Amino acid sequence: MERLLKYCLSLCLASFLFMSCDNIIKETFHKMTVEEKKQLSKDYVRLANLTERGSSKAMRILEKAVRLDPQNDQAWRELSLPYLHAGLYSEWSENMRMAIEINPENWQGWRAYDRLFYVRDYAGALFDLDATDTLTKNQVDYLQNTSVDYLRGLCYLGLKDYKKSIEYFNIYIEDDKKKVGDKFVDETAFLYLGIVYLKEDKYQEAIQNLQRGILYEEGNADFHFHLARAYCFLGDLDEARKQLTIAKKKFEDRNAMRGFRYEAIEQIYLSDILELEADLNIGT
Repeated sequence: MERLLKYCLSLCLASFLFMSCDNIIKETFHKMTVEEKKQLSKDYVRLANLTERGSSKAMRILEKAVRLDPQNDQAWRELSLPYLHAGLYSEWSENMRMAIEINPENWQGWRAYDRLFYVRDYAGALFDLDATDTLTKNQVDYLQNTSVDYLRGLCYLGLKDYKKSIEYFNIYIEDDKKKVGDKFVDETAFLYLGIVYLKEDKYQEAIQNLQRGILYEEGNADFHFHLARAYCFLGDLDEARKQLTIAKKKFEDRNAMRGFRYEAIEQIYLSDILELEADLNIGT
C-alpha cells in the first residue's frame, strides 16, 4: 500500500510538472522575475529526474534549466552525467566545471570520483581529492560512502606509486577501525593492499592482507585469484592450485568484483583465471 501511494504521488508530481512546463512554454521567459526563473529551473531538474536519464527529453529539460538559471549547479551536474556514461568526457568535463565553479563544496569530490573510476585520470582525481580537504577542513570526506583516503590509495595504485598507495589504504583502514570496528572496514581495501604488495614482490605481505579481507567477507573470486598468484610466486603450487580452483568456482557463480557502469580497478576476467590455470597445469 505504501509503495502504491508513493508511486501515485510520483505520477501526480510528474503530471503537475509537465503541465507547469507546458504552460510556461506558452509564455516568454523574459517576462519572468529572477526568482521565478530560479524556481522553474529547479522544477525542470526535478522533472528531468522523473524521466529516463540521458534521454533526449531529459537532456532538453536540463538544457532549459541551465538557460533559465545558469547558477543552478545541480542542473549542470545532472546534465554532465549522460555524457560521462556515454564516454563523451569533453562534454562531461565542461558541464562539471560549471557545477564546480558554482558550488565546489558539493561537486569537487564528485568530479574526483568520476575522474578515478570512469576516466582513469588518477592525477586529476588526486587534485580534486586534495581540494576537498581545503573545502571541508578537519574531517575525512566520503564520496559515494567511500573514504577519500581509500580513493587516494586507488589513485596512487594507478600512478604506480605503491608506497603512497599502501600508506593511504592503511590510513583508511585504521581510521575506519576506530570509527566502526574491523568487521565494517571495506574488505576491498585489503584486496588492493594484497595487489599492491604483489606488484612490489612482497608475497607474504600480500597473502596476509588477502587473508584478512577474506575474514571479513566470505571472499570473492578476486581474493582467491590473487592468493593463487602469491603462492605461485612462492613456489607453493599445491596451495596455488587450491586457491585458483576456489577462485574459478566463485567467478562462475558471479561472485567477483565489478564496477557500476565502469570496469573495476584491477578487475579480473575468466581469461586471467584460465591463463594461470594453464601455468599451474590444472586439468591437464
